[in-house]
Amino acid sequence: MVMQLFFHDEFLGDSVRFLLKDICDQNIEFCSNIMSMICGDDREQFNNTLLPIIMHNLPAGSSIKTILHFVQVFESGKFRKYDYGPVRNLLIYNSMDPPNYNLSNTTVPIALFYGNNDWLVRIEDLKRLYHSLPNVVDMYEVPWSKFNHVDFIWARDAPKLVYDRILKIMRLENPNNITSVE
Repeated sequence: MVMQLFFHDEFLGDSVRFLLKDICDQNIEFCSNIMSMICGDDREQFNNTLLPIIMHNLPAGSSIKTILHFVQVFESGKFRKYDYGPVRNLLIYNSMDPPNYNLSNTTVPIALFYGNNDWLVRIEDLKRLYHSLPNVVDMYEVPWSKFNHVDFIWARDAPKLVYDRILKIMRLENPNNITSVE
């Protein structure tokens, strides 16, 4: 209710970003440490000169409902739709419990990439996802022991460690893709 009243159902939105931007402009090391505590420490791959730009846009915010759904999935251990409670679930889903997502209906080719230092994604969960999806074309552990959650976007060597492999997979999955621009 507090988030709804004061923050319009948004978690880590504009007000937090504004505050963090000011703090980070004055103390880059402090903000770098916060990023490391949340996502995993990888000082070698992180470019600190990007931090002011990153903090100008992060946190991007999320709806409270999304955060609550994440907590529900974590607590239940089930990948299922949002739990509104028995009464509303009955109205919405015709069941007192929310239904599980049916991943067996996924037909698009899926490549799963992960890093061993990602504090937000557990490898056990990724392996369970791998076994639930019918069309996994690649499951790839990034060959950098400190590779973390944000390294997929900001790592200095992300092109070599991740992006090149993604492009190769995309080309193999669709040989009609144009591979060069003339």
